[in-house]
Amino acid sequence: MRVPYGLNKEYFKYSLFLVFCNRITTSAVSAVFLLASKKALVPVAPIYKYCLISVSNILTTTCQYEALKYVSFPVQTLAKCAKMIPVMIWGTFIMQKTYKGFDYLVAFLVTLGTDVSPYSKGRESTVWGVSLMVGYLGLV
Repeated sequence: MRVPYGLNKEYFKYSLFLVFCNRITTSAVSAVFLLASKKALVPVAPIYKYCLISVSNILTTTCQYEALKYVSFPVQTLAKCAKMIPVMIWGTFIMQKTYKGFDYLVAFLVTLGTDVSPYSKGRESTVWGVSLMVGYLGLV
């Protein structure tokens, strides 16, 4: 995504294709392990119950891969530290989980320690790159 390849020094443009390849490979490897352990490939829950999680996962991964075109890998890795906040928010609303004040404090301190401004200016600080990272964090 960030390093040119080939004779013409082109950049890879199709992050959704990478997500597709990743999911196909993961599905194939999972199926092999399930078959090797003699477990059933039939889902436990109805297929429609997996849809929301699957769509969220694909959108999140697409945002993550696409953001690599606009932010550096170290910036993206640091921004992932902020993932605790949306996970806690979603956990509270969807799973009715309750967190203690200490948990919120730790999540806030980890997020506060996240530095999303890289040393070099340019593609690393674009609004689109930061927006994709926000999409990634919001869809977690």
